[in-house]
Amino acid sequence: MWPRIRNWFAKPSSPESPVRARKVAWAPPSKLPVSPRSRPLYEGFLFGPEGDYGPPPGLDPRILFPFLRRLRDTIPDVSAGVWAWVRLCSTPQSYSLSEGSEAEQARARAVLDALDRRLVDLPTGQDHGVEALVQCFFLSVFTYGAFCGEVVLEDSRRRIDRFLIIDPATIRFRPDARSRRFLPFQIQGDGTLTPLHPASFFYFGLDTDGLSPYGRSPLLALPLVVKLQQQMLRDMARAQHNAGYPMVHFQMAKPEPGLREQPGAYNARMQEELEALRSEVRERETDSNLVTFDNVRVSYIGPDGYAHQWEESLRAIGEQVISALHLAPFMLGRNWGTTESWGTAQYQLLTNNARTVQEGAKRLAEWLRNLELALQGSPLSVRHHFAPHHHLDADGRARALQTTANTLVALAEKGLLDSAAARQRIETLLRFY
Repeated sequence: MWPRIRNWFAKPSSPESPVRARKVAWAPPSKLPVSPRSRPLYEGFLFGPEGDYGPPPGLDPRILFPFLRRLRDTIPDVSAGVWAWVRLCSTPQSYSLSEGSEAEQARARAVLDALDRRLVDLPTGQDHGVEALVQCFFLSVFTYGAFCGEVVLEDSRRRIDRFLIIDPATIRFRPDARSRRFLPFQIQGDGTLTPLHPASFFYFGLDTDGLSPYGRSPLLALPLVVKLQQQMLRDMARAQHNAGYPMVHFQMAKPEPGLREQPGAYNARMQEELEALRSEVRERETDSNLVTFDNVRVSYIGPDGYAHQWEESLRAIGEQVISALHLAPFMLGRNWGTTESWGTAQYQLLTNNARTVQEGAKRLAEWLRNLELALQGSPLSVRHHFAPHHHLDADGRARALQTTANTLVALAEKGLLDSAAARQRIETLLRFY
């Protein structure tokens, strides 16, 4: 310690004094392990002949997914929400090739066009290609929270034959203790699990975490709210029907008992007169009138006093449905905000969410197309593109981009900013424009 303090207060050496050689000591080798020693915890193991399979969170997907599909197809708000998300993500698509000669690019485009014609053959026989596959991707992700499929090659293994869409409810993953990778398996009809080849298998899970690759459906938060909503709609329909169509009330005065008329005979006569009036009213035509003595009075019965505010209750339930679908109210035909900034902020939030899901579809399209080019010996690679969403304030954004770009160029010209850094920042701005 004292030699170090003495060196702090020592006089600086003059330029003429010789410089002492500096000793260089190599850092000791790291003692960090090269293989993991920990083991992740998976609750609720499914023990099988191949080891421990991580189960999907919550209810068995073979039971849950048909229920979610029924919600999507039969509940109006849920159907509109899923429809809005799928269309919001389905912006115009295109692809670009890496640099290459004109002949290489022309050959690559011919290969990709041929792949589009045979890639996905839906039961209708009309939709095919990457765009049809992307539509199926979005619909599956926003319904089940997952999408998966398998590539099948031709017998020669020189090109892709087709891409088969797999029901994600049948997929299970087994974590490999050494590599920490999740190996895919599929449940067969007899309950056994068949391993799938990771190189030809594609799986995308929405909102996955580090311990579960299955994904999470955005409809999971809906069952309780939908049950309340549908019960309220049924109750409202019955109450509104009763209130909107008032009942006609016929009141007939009791006849006077006859002289020495027995009570039993009097009751029978009164019941007979009441039945006669009831039969006459029932058989009366709609445009006819009722003629009686002055002992019959006709009145209407309608609701009096406080009426239940159904609109407030339905709005509260609707807000919960919108929150569960991660949508803004105007996407379901409701608008509770009055300012332009409110709508702009909601729309930008939705487009940002849509871009994150588009990245999964982008990886699927690029994986298939690049695999096809590699199988056919093409040196080029493909980038899939989704057209950006239209912004509500396009003019203001364009002016802001122009001002920022001019500022960066001016700083680079004055030497206050490196030209390469200015170019990179401008390219970053263009990515999000």
